[in-house]
Amino acid sequence: MRRFAPLALSLSLSARSCVVPPLVLSLTALALGATPALAAPALSPAAAATEAAHDAAMEGYLYFYPLVTMDLTRRQFTHPSQGAQGAPANTFLHQRALPRPGAATPWANPDMLRSTAWLDLTAGPVVLSAPDSHGRLYTLTLLDMWNEAFATLGKRSTGTARGNTAIVPPGWTGTLPSGMPRIDAPTAYVWAKNLIQADSPADYPAVNALQDGFTVTPLAQWNLPPQSQRVKADPSLDLKISVREQVESMPTDAFFTYAAELLRKNPPHATDQPVLAKLRRVGLIPGRPFDFDKQDHPVKQGLRRGLRAARDRMQAAAGITLGGVNGWQRETASAGVYGNAYLRRALSAQAQPGAGLPEDLAVLLLAADSQGRPLEGAHRYTLHFASGQLPPARAMWSLAAYDSQGMPVANPLDRYALGDRDPLQYNADGSLDVIISHAAPEPGAQANWLPVAATGPVTVLLRAYAPAAALLDGLWTPPAAVRDEPAPEPQPQAEPAPAATSAASPAPAAPAATAPAAGTPPAGTPRATPAAKKP
Repeated sequence: MRRFAPLALSLSLSARSCVVPPLVLSLTALALGATPALAAPALSPAAAATEAAHDAAMEGYLYFYPLVTMDLTRRQFTHPSQGAQGAPANTFLHQRALPRPGAATPWANPDMLRSTAWLDLTAGPVVLSAPDSHGRLYTLTLLDMWNEAFATLGKRSTGTARGNTAIVPPGWTGTLPSGMPRIDAPTAYVWAKNLIQADSPADYPAVNALQDGFTVTPLAQWNLPPQSQRVKADPSLDLKISVREQVESMPTDAFFTYAAELLRKNPPHATDQPVLAKLRRVGLIPGRPFDFDKQDHPVKQGLRRGLRAARDRMQAAAGITLGGVNGWQRETASAGVYGNAYLRRALSAQAQPGAGLPEDLAVLLLAADSQGRPLEGAHRYTLHFASGQLPPARAMWSLAAYDSQGMPVANPLDRYALGDRDPLQYNADGSLDVIISHAAPEPGAQANWLPVAATGPVTVLLRAYAPAAALLDGLWTPPAAVRDEPAPEPQPQAEPAPAATSAASPAPAAPAATAPAAGTPPAGTPRATPAAKKP
């Protein structure tokens, strides 16, 4: 998935401007004696070369950003010195337990156990074997080196029965075993990311056994005894610096030289012709190495400026495709498949390389309450799902709470997610109230309680697996989080003023009145009813 963080809500209003036809503006300018604008002078050959290289580098950086990011991610993961943090090519690394405080990565999924492998197709196809999950939900996403999800296996697409599927590299024309399904990979390396449903620690034995049933076998070794792999260490690879930091600190010459080398091994998509034509004019040609030092000085200058402009553009555009309603944030642009939206694809690789398809998993982030205030652990909130308005998920849904660092928070119930697999208590009309707070609610409402940290920012993620069309199309929105406010203190009432008397004829003496008890409103004033607490 892309990475989520608490986002402040902001609204801006812009006035509609009156549009005047260009002809009217031109005639008005001439009537006032204005001189018509002259055409810009032609650029010198050197300036034209610099501008062309600037444009090519700006678009080329966005185009190549996912490719460079994915390759560094692959190389770090498969490096022998990674130990338990990685695995050799064509081997799955399994997460064996659900996230817990002190043993989790930021924004970890509390519903699924994860398995990851990098498939190496440079020597030919591999066979991806899946066990029979007996109906248990799993989604295995295959991504190419351009950060595009090109296939998924699992309950939503291929089913949960046992099977073997050949993953074939570009241009391969060999023969597969009879009846074996074939998936053509766009690139010679493929990232396989698997999620398997796990409801609780009691599920671990069954789910861990399923994880072990997912294997990768080179086609050349199919039906042969397993053979040990020869793993070569890459001494030039930096394992301490994050992939993102390495990519965004690369000098211009190093970035485009690296990208050109990767382009020789990882074919571009068929629709990439326009950007490839632009890159060709500055010496970046598919299938050929790129030598920055052989470029003319104006081209070098333009490439450097274009790369800086692309980085500025990514920084300015980060988060602009997030839409918000009721305090919830959701990604409104495409995810998993991007086509020629190179900026969008680069931003996805920057935030969370390897994002899957929204048809498999949709994630929404609760960033603010019903009044636009950021969620805080010191307060109690209620999410009221009206009858028939629960998250529209065909598989399952859950709510998970995180602290300011994206980590689960220790709590007395050992509960880090709440969803439709839990024994929730519904109201008589079929609606559901979910309580988000640090302090435990009354005993009758604890079935619907999502615990959070005592203080500091709080973030809640809603995950919907196999979301229905209403959610994918933006026609369904989660309810706002309403913060419980303390009941107002009763205000003391002023004493009534004594009645005026006439000086000419004194008024008869009135019977002694009994003063109202302190704090009691005068007769006729509606009594304040304490705010009822929701379960």
